[in-house]
Amino acid sequence: MRVVESASRARPGALFAALLIAAFLSGWAAPPAGAMTFSTLTRADGTRIVLAEGPVAEGDAARLRVALRSADRDPAGYKVLALDGPGGAIVEAFAMVDVMDRERVATVVREGASCASACAQILFLSGAHRTIEGSGRLGLHSCHTAGDRSRSVACNELIAQNAMARGTPYASIMVFLHLTGPTQMKWLGAAEAAPLGFTRDPQDAPQVASAYRM
Repeated sequence: MRVVESASRARPGALFAALLIAAFLSGWAAPPAGAMTFSTLTRADGTRIVLAEGPVAEGDAARLRVALRSADRDPAGYKVLALDGPGGAIVEAFAMVDVMDRERVATVVREGASCASACAQILFLSGAHRTIEGSGRLGLHSCHTAGDRSRSVACNELIAQNAMARGTPYASIMVFLHLTGPTQMKWLGAAEAAPLGFTRDPQDAPQVASAYRM
């Protein structure tokens, strides 16, 4: 229940609370074994960012909160989270989004990395600004129910509403959630993702208070 209450505060309204409860009973697959690993990388300009690799699993929100302490803010005023993972636990992914909101986080999929399912549709699309570098790619598909693995309308709607609230057109994300089955995956590179509004330039990100700027 704690996660549901936290998500409801970040995304106000009874609809989101109800949808998150429904999503708790849904998933792309059973949460994979293991959890994300977090490390600090230093970019060529000396800025430290956080690299998150692996599946989303219980406890990752707390680990992300700690990892972001070592990150610097980019010129736009955000900490950068590099993503490379297959997805995983939906409710935990939204708990990570709450951390990202508080810390003011931008997202990136680096050269050669793949960010799929909850990684792409929840974490990546929740970045204040979002970048896909080189051959990096996003993987999108529908949620399914935990029982009979049929398409989960409630879970898909929750994801689409979250993406829309953060600057991605509703139709852009929903078309993949609707047309790509739970056992399928649609891969997008930077060239395909940009026209759909999945990526977002730093200058288009929400204004950051001056206290958060370097």
